[in-house]
Amino acid sequence: MKVVGIDLGGTKICGGIISDSGLILKRVERDTGKGVGSEEVIRRISLVIDELLEGEEDIIGIGIGSPGFIDTFNGKVLTVGGNIEGWAGTDIKGNLSKKYPNHQIFVGNDANVAAICEGWLGAGKGFDSFLMITLGTGLGGAIYTKKQGIWFGQNFQGGELGHGILYPNGRKCSCGQRGCVEQYVSGTAIEKLYYELTGNFMKGKDIFKSYDSNKDAKVIVDNFANNLAIYISTLKNIFDPEGIIVGGGVINSKDYWWDKMIDSYYDYVNDPKGMQIVPAIYLNDAGMIGAGKLAMDNILSMNVTEI
Repeated sequence: MKVVGIDLGGTKICGGIISDSGLILKRVERDTGKGVGSEEVIRRISLVIDELLEGEEDIIGIGIGSPGFIDTFNGKVLTVGGNIEGWAGTDIKGNLSKKYPNHQIFVGNDANVAAICEGWLGAGKGFDSFLMITLGTGLGGAIYTKKQGIWFGQNFQGGELGHGILYPNGRKCSCGQRGCVEQYVSGTAIEKLYYELTGNFMKGKDIFKSYDSNKDAKVIVDNFANNLAIYISTLKNIFDPEGIIVGGGVINSKDYWWDKMIDSYYDYVNDPKGMQIVPAIYLNDAGMIGAGKLAMDNILSMNVTEI
């Protein structure tokens, strides 16, 4: 069994052909485009899919992980589209089904599909329950138990951990609230906060790399680690999971902030016993693999129902 898995991010569209054992057999990447509009983003997703399907005759379905509040049953973006401008309200499945009528298409929230990957093959494989935090352009989240799978919530807003409020009446978020966690703990937040402090723009990965040589970068990164620790202590007390898995692109810079975050967590939390905080194993590939697994599981379920 082979499927296409697409991980749509605020910066890149990453696609792969995924095997039923979770291997990425072929991969393609394109820029998402900043401010290009939903129609253009759909077109760019199609270009990635076209390239993946070229020369392939046995692809049984397409899975897509997208930012925003996602109605996963209908494949639509609801009122919040994440960090893609104009993405709210986009009918992802409807638009792509017109071009790929011979392929079943399934859409899930990007952090949810990353959690599916980590629960299937990665850092969550040994947990009966875990939360997933994805640190990238924004901050995504997922709530997972082996018994129930992903918890979507009544309005497909379950697990939107990036929109918990960390600082009341704080920074304006794209979701309409103020003080959301992702305005302080994400790749974009790191860049914005550094610019406000110094008047100079620097990419997030370079801010982390200059931690030891740039006192302003050190301040920003230390605040990032501290804010993440505060939030994880809150999540621990609300959900009491076996584990919290931290993934997304920012995890590639964890050498500069992970230990600081863990130390701060132990300073804040009232009772740390019984929960592990671990880095994701599949990192930037989790979205692709999880989107593929979403398609596989739905297709298998449909086949069982038909029988």
